Amino acid sequence: MVNLFEYLNYRDFLKDAYEERHAAEWRFSHRFIAEKAGIDGSMFNKILQGKRNLTPRLVQVFADLFCNDGREKQYFADMVSFNQAKNHSESRQYLEKLVATKECKVENVARDQFEYFDHWYHAVIRELITFYPYVGDDAALGLMVRPPISASQVKSSVALLERLSMIRKNPETGFYEQTQGLISSGSESYSTAVNSYIQQNLDVATSAIDRFEREERNLSTLAFGCDEDTYKELVEMVRRFRREVLAKVNQCQKPNRVFQLGMQLFPLSDPYPPPVRRGRKRRIIGEEIRNEVNDEVAGEQMEASND
Repeated sequence: MVNLFEYLNYRDFLKDAYEERHAAEWRFSHRFIAEKAGIDGSMFNKILQGKRNLTPRLVQVFADLFCNDGREKQYFADMVSFNQAKNHSESRQYLEKLVATKECKVENVARDQFEYFDHWYHAVIRELITFYPYVGDDAALGLMVRPPISASQVKSSVALLERLSMIRKNPETGFYEQTQGLISSGSESYSTAVNSYIQQNLDVATSAIDRFEREERNLSTLAFGCDEDTYKELVEMVRRFRREVLAKVNQCQKPNRVFQLGMQLFPLSDPYPPPVRRGRKRRIIGEEIRNEVNDEVAGEQMEASND
């Protein structure tokens, strides 16, 4: 039986719940749902495919069709809000509501993954442990981190990394070592958590200007203009460079310090011509003037050719 509380994606839930219900009741069809919801016969399939979102009215209609009680209806509504969130803070708010639900079956994995990416220092501890002889001296390890973190933060970080199988204690040496770990990119919580992680690391990068001497850091930025094809080529160049960096780091035999390499490539302007939003084309006075000038030049050239 389909259990709503095992889902973080409402489209996956609707698909599975529909198939189960349709198998048991042949009258429960796309047409039946369309009639109950007052929508076009193809709309339900478009919703499942991600081509259409649920409106507040349809959230209520679908909750009545697929949920058994008030708690399920609330969970379903929160799941829709999470999947259709317009920004990171809104997405995080509803994800936390979902995993905090008592019946939620994805709580442990989602919460742990979210916690890993929500604090920048977990990745630092995971790297430090590969060369620092950590034996439970939390305060000392915390002082190795820049900026320093507390002993309690170190302790909780080590526990989290162990739960996620990202580190383990070698029974022979008594020291920790890295493992492949369990952070699934297929998780619905993944993109929300990663956005939080990136924001944290950008904050750390900002403070690095004051925390380190020029010889210890390398910070630069570049603004430029290009087209869509060039942008795609740059993205691929960044991906290749990341692979080259990882390959070089893997060759390092005796690491003794943790570094962060941040790469950001994002637009600082709209494309030209600007996109049409809400059916309205943005007026550009300079473009109108240029078109008038071009028309005048074309007219003069035509007159000259006729002469």
